Amino acid sequence: MSGLPEAINRLAMPELADQIGVSLRDAERELENAPGPDGLLDATYADTHRFPPPEWALPTFSAAAGGDGMTYTPYRGDRGVRESVAHNVSTALGIPTTGAAEVILTPGTQGALFTALASLISPGDLVLLPDPDYLSTERMLRYFGARVLRIPMLWPQSPAGHGRPRPALDLQALEDAAKQRPRLLVFSHPNNPTGAIYGADTIDAISELAQRYDFHVIADELYSRLVYDGEEFFHLAAKDGMAQRTVTLLGPSKTESLSGYRLGVAVAPAKLVEAMEDVQSCTALRAPSYAQHLLGRWIGDDGEFVGQRIKEYEALRNTTVAKINASSVMRVRPSFGTAYVFPEVLTGACDQDVALTLKKDAGVVVNPGYQFGPAGSGHMRLCFAQDEAVWDAALDRILDVVARVAPRP
Repeated sequence: MSGLPEAINRLAMPELADQIGVSLRDAERELENAPGPDGLLDATYADTHRFPPPEWALPTFSAAAGGDGMTYTPYRGDRGVRESVAHNVSTALGIPTTGAAEVILTPGTQGALFTALASLISPGDLVLLPDPDYLSTERMLRYFGARVLRIPMLWPQSPAGHGRPRPALDLQALEDAAKQRPRLLVFSHPNNPTGAIYGADTIDAISELAQRYDFHVIADELYSRLVYDGEEFFHLAAKDGMAQRTVTLLGPSKTESLSGYRLGVAVAPAKLVEAMEDVQSCTALRAPSYAQHLLGRWIGDDGEFVGQRIKEYEALRNTTVAKINASSVMRVRPSFGTAYVFPEVLTGACDQDVALTLKKDAGVVVNPGYQFGPAGSGHMRLCFAQDEAVWDAALDRILDVVARVAPRP
């Protein structure tokens, strides 16, 4: 990659060659360009035909495009929409906000993550990140020149929360890292890719350490409404003292299947929102103007819709977990939230070999585990939000193919 800016070289994450033989970007290009049969099932995201958006989504967009909405909104988004978002996230989710000044609308939650990172870190800053965690976060951090320190996730053996092991961050490792005076902690909650939801002890520890050692936190809570088995969800920003040092990322793209409208939301201190707007003004300018108006109804008008979706996804999760754990080639923990499971491959086969063979022989695209950090090695991420009949057959093919992929000598 000679001749490219150093930031682009870092974005490719060449250091992963020690783990997978090539840079992250080269490995992903190999997967993108690998042959596969017609009718590939992409299990890296949900089937939005089987699980479409709320009925009001398209009429609301059409009304805005037909004259009800502004074509050129402020860079941070339409003020009336931001006021509605602030009210809804405060009353329905319990995320404190004083109003529109603490909300920015972005082109997808990915855009919110990028603008938040650009507003908070400088080259050389230390940033803490769980292992595993969302696949794009570390590459963004590398792009900005941050030093990344991974904090292990732990899965206790003793049951908790409906008889399942309750995951946590390694709190001793987190405190040891906090003593190094990081600029920032970034974490997805529920965790992407595992679907883990952290208990009160983990959230309390993050709050206490962030205030004691004076660092900010970005909490990516995109899936925070997609929680199973009646589990309680704890918003970090709701903890005493955390509203002024937390950026909460939200959006309707996953739970409400509105990904195609490219909408994201960040709730943050007003001064930080101003900085994020400065970044957005010279990158994407604004979230899609007409689409912004869908957020006026989001959360406030879709409670019944989300409740039904949780039931359907929960059934798919249960079927997926049962089928995988009945095999001898993979095992998986039930996810607490999200639309993903993160099964471990028991055969010892290389992540990349498994992913390439699944695309070629099973006609299924998956996320190999190495994308999510060192702890992801030996796993794959599957999105189970698929048409039930199609997904059942795809799982059979996945298990059959995985059984035939031999470990590298």
